[in-house]
Amino acid sequence: MRRASRSPIRRFYTAAASLLVAAAGLSGCGGSPAPAPSAGSAPSAPVVTGSGKKVGVALASMNHNFFIGMRQGVEEQLERDGMQAEIVVAEDSASQQQQQVDQLIQKGVSAIVMVPVDAQQAVNPVKAANAAKIPIFCIDRRVTAEGAEVACTVETDNAAMGEMAAQHGLKLLCDRYKLDAAKPDDVKKLKATVVHLWGLEAASSAQDRAKGFDRVFNATATPGVKILKAVGDFNAKKSQEVLAPVLSANPGIELVFCHNDDNAVGALNAVMDVKKGRERADDPKRVLIVGMDGNRAAIEAIRKGDIEATVSQEPIDMGAETVRQVKKVLEGGQPDKPYIAVRHHLVTKQEADAMKDKLWSDQLKGGV
Repeated sequence: MRRASRSPIRRFYTAAASLLVAAAGLSGCGGSPAPAPSAGSAPSAPVVTGSGKKVGVALASMNHNFFIGMRQGVEEQLERDGMQAEIVVAEDSASQQQQQVDQLIQKGVSAIVMVPVDAQQAVNPVKAANAAKIPIFCIDRRVTAEGAEVACTVETDNAAMGEMAAQHGLKLLCDRYKLDAAKPDDVKKLKATVVHLWGLEAASSAQDRAKGFDRVFNATATPGVKILKAVGDFNAKKSQEVLAPVLSANPGIELVFCHNDDNAVGALNAVMDVKKGRERADDPKRVLIVGMDGNRAAIEAIRKGDIEATVSQEPIDMGAETVRQVKKVLEGGQPDKPYIAVRHHLVTKQEADAMKDKLWSDQLKGGV
């Protein structure tokens, strides 16, 4: 792959790509998702006041801003509620996450909050927590395997997120060809090539976002749209590496639908590699890029006009909400619901500029 150009803008995104190694994220107009198969009533736990109690927090990764924001929300809410955090990071390894949860159980934590690395394999640490009578909560991703009890799952409706992002991408394409995206007959006239750039295929968030994409782009609704699949693993560097040859081999690509914003930043870098720069917003040959999560690097690229849009999650709120549910259970109650969906919203350049300092990426205390 040809090395990137060294313009100031290019250096900014290359730096972002080298620092951001995403895990699943994260995460429209669809209906509410069905409750996770693993969700159920909270396992029995001692009734405590929360004062000084330790909560185990098993994260999948800390290599990009989304999880940094989630951790921020968890830690801030635990502090407000007088509890402490014992944080472990699995580096996207399901087996390592199993070992870490076992260690948290041995340390006698009062509850566990977990971002499942693998939607199926995560049933094992959940079962271990169940056996130890320690309530376990899932955040950002679900456990899809049966046979274990999760007290509560707090995440974004990832299928709805995927659908919202896909609908925006479809509208951009239809606008380009003077078609009305709200009219099915017009949409069927659309001829275009779209890359579906996946995240981690084993993550429930990626699977759900793909379902949202398929609601919009499919053989019935968009028969004239050719879909190419690539897998970026929620990782900016890998996304850049896998997409560049796809772009070179398919010069007619017009849209890259990205499972998260690290994928989107990688896609932008790949486009700049192959095209030797970024086309103007009104250039009919411009490759459109739509991501998800609302990460800082993507928001900055949207403000600069280099990425079209993202569908933002609220990881800081997600972390805080999960801790609020933990507190309810530790005080002898039940979570509000077995499945809680945190809001998501579309962010284009207009919203990114208007909401400066109000987006979670602007409020993030760490990260890049």
